[in-house]
Amino acid sequence: MNTQRINNQFRRNSIIPIYIGMLLGLLMMHGKSYAQPTYNPIAVTGFQHDVIADTGKSVLATTTTMIDGSPFVARHVLYSATFAANNGLTGGLADNGTIISGKRTYQLAPYIGKNALYLSRNGTVDSTKTEGTLSLVTPGYYARLSLVAFSTEGSSSLNININYTDGSSERAMTNAPLADWYVGTTNVVLTGPGRIGRDTVPPFSVDGVGIWPKFFSHDFITSCLNQNKMVKSVTILDTSASAGSRVVVLALSGESIQPYNISSAVLPARCGITDNGYISLSVTGGVKPFRYQWNTTPAQTTPFAAGLPAGTYTVNVKDSNGCIRPYTATVTLITPAPVIAKATTLQVCAGTPVTLYADTTYVAPGGTYTWNPGSANGSAIVVTPGATTKYYVDAEDKYGCPSSDTVEVTVKPAATAAFTVSPDPVCPNTPQIVTYTGNGTATATYNWNSFGGASLQYGAGAGPYSIVYSQSGTYNIQLQVTVSGCTTTATKQVHIDAPLATPVVTVASVTTSTISFSWLPVPGAIGYIVSVNGSPYITPTSGSLGTTHSIINLQPVEKMVISVIALGVEVCRNSAIGKGEGTTLTDEVFIPNSFSPNGDGKNETFRPYGNAIASANMKIFNQWGELIYEGSEYTTGWDGKHKGKLQPMGVYFYVIKVKLVNGTESNRKGSVNLLH
Repeated sequence: MNTQRINNQFRRNSIIPIYIGMLLGLLMMHGKSYAQPTYNPIAVTGFQHDVIADTGKSVLATTTTMIDGSPFVARHVLYSATFAANNGLTGGLADNGTIISGKRTYQLAPYIGKNALYLSRNGTVDSTKTEGTLSLVTPGYYARLSLVAFSTEGSSSLNININYTDGSSERAMTNAPLADWYVGTTNVVLTGPGRIGRDTVPPFSVDGVGIWPKFFSHDFITSCLNQNKMVKSVTILDTSASAGSRVVVLALSGESIQPYNISSAVLPARCGITDNGYISLSVTGGVKPFRYQWNTTPAQTTPFAAGLPAGTYTVNVKDSNGCIRPYTATVTLITPAPVIAKATTLQVCAGTPVTLYADTTYVAPGGTYTWNPGSANGSAIVVTPGATTKYYVDAEDKYGCPSSDTVEVTVKPAATAAFTVSPDPVCPNTPQIVTYTGNGTATATYNWNSFGGASLQYGAGAGPYSIVYSQSGTYNIQLQVTVSGCTTTATKQVHIDAPLATPVVTVASVTTSTISFSWLPVPGAIGYIVSVNGSPYITPTSGSLGTTHSIINLQPVEKMVISVIALGVEVCRNSAIGKGEGTTLTDEVFIPNSFSPNGDGKNETFRPYGNAIASANMKIFNQWGELIYEGSEYTTGWDGKHKGKLQPMGVYFYVIKVKLVNGTESNRKGSVNLLH
């Protein structure tokens, strides 16, 4: 076994201790303690009375019934801090209606509306009911529930039912005692807000502020079987022995939970070991902390049961409410067969791909394969060996169980298919010699693929060959050499030269006596020759590689025709003739008879015009013979002004001495009309 494979084996054997360390860390997390439950307010409907005076100065106007006393005596109700402030009183319930006691929070209903469930046995007390139901605005999952309640006119007893959204109900409390608001001492969540007579008028007299009355928490739980049901409502029934006592319920809170769920991850007994399976539980929802009891020998008491042989195991999960939920999982025994390395063929030609693959009955989905040499991964890989090679595959199933195997691929020798073509490039109908330069023997077969359409002059087998192409272009010669069933191929391009592109000739510049022609460079050209009006071809005036040619000493309006040939490395590559023509400019001089310097951009100045003017001196006279302008800038001319002032409309006289580019001079005289 090579070094890399030994390292892989060591790595696999290290996985289990690492995993055990991870499990120990999780065990410590599950062993941590949890704080007392937190009760949060639950919004409900179902109150039938307003028993809290909240605004103004009238108790009677802001409540609907008394909750203590008789129709003739006392008739007490509660009052808010705002009512107290309005009437100069002390005490009163907090205006926000929130009651906090440790981790318990209760929210009273708004004081301005119905805010109490008022009950008495058989509904014998005025305005009471025998039972009432508080419906949750939003049904939810709860482990524990708690009422804020108290009794008046002596203690009471209650039956409490929890109703679920699936239509089922359960009795949560039976004849549970509820203390009088002036007597009780346990489960107190609020003390001393005071009370006030319902039928009294200012100045009011209150009692109990700072001492009485007292509100009590009344706790009950959902049963283990129902904790995965959504609570819809709570029904309270007054079962008091005394028909004169009353029950007042003001709020509902609860410990919210997620639905209880147990799942597991199971690792089978594996790698030939019969007792290394494990089961890892995941418990969500419910009421923490949890306790675990497995039916293993010895018994295990954590969320993880380890060192298990194949079999079915049961664990009892107990939550902090004492609810026990059994869960069963099965550990299987995995005994995979050794991996087998295979190849689509065991003998290949050099440079031929072959697929290596492993028998996948060994590794289930989630396993890995590593092939060497090359460190390639996958159950199947493609290799192209250049020589006979033994390949190793190291496999691991999804549990880390190892297995290895080898397969050897034999590479058969093959001849090279190299050759040369000379000369290259050549002109059409020029012979080329094809020479084989590979290592093929006389027993090899040689397929030249018809030399790409060339005419064969001579040659056989490995060659050499003489071939001829009659048309210009690029041709592919392909050779296939086969030895012992192994074929190698080589392809080479040969180039039969075509004529160069025809030069495109244009006139670059022209005067009355000269014309210059130009053309764009032709790719592949080694020079250019030109002919003027059919004369013998010569080198361009810009040189053999130049792309311009100038003709001088011409007459005005004389036409010239030039022919240009781009030269190739061989005569057969010379381009077709590119032609261009041009005519020299006229030498006539034109002098206009009027101009209008009015700022419209047309005929703004007076001057001579001509292609052959070299210089001009111009004098302008008015009708009285006064010289009002003289200048030699004939391209600028006279702008109709004298001493910066535009002259009047009328006829003016000029004398212009004109010198042409050929040296001749002449005087031109005449008149011109100045227009505005």
